[in-house]
Amino acid sequence: MSLNTAETRQSFPFAYEKVFDGLISILEPAGFAVKSQDRLIGRILASAGMSGFSWGEDVAIQVQKTSDNSTDIFIQSNLKVGFNLTASSKNAQNAERIIGALSNFLQTGGRNVAESVAAAPSAQSSPVLWVIVIVVGLLVLFSILSS
Repeated sequence: MSLNTAETRQSFPFAYEKVFDGLISILEPAGFAVKSQDRLIGRILASAGMSGFSWGEDVAIQVQKTSDNSTDIFIQSNLKVGFNLTASSKNAQNAERIIGALSNFLQTGGRNVAESVAAAPSAQSSPVLWVIVIVVGLLVLFSILSS
């Protein structure tokens, strides 16, 4: 696995249908555009838009029934644009946001999508990324001023 990809697996003590429907319910409010869904094979493709440090990410979610009341999801998030060191943490944040929103949604019986999504971890830029941006900005500024 590279810096461009993050893979996460999570089990939920809920039936396959509830987990799949829950994902479809929370993805768009959580900031992911659903591109396709196939309930039969348990696959959802989505994407996240641009942010300050990323051109966006493609997200593939595989939903797998493990028993009548247990379902696993496997999330793979890939950067839309090749190697981007400043966006490497976005993939892991995408998975955590989806898992958190889905867990909140399922635990509340699917009563309030907005509250479930609001309670999920939000995407944050790493302080290290800001330091890199500031240093690069200062270097550019000094090179302009010295010429």
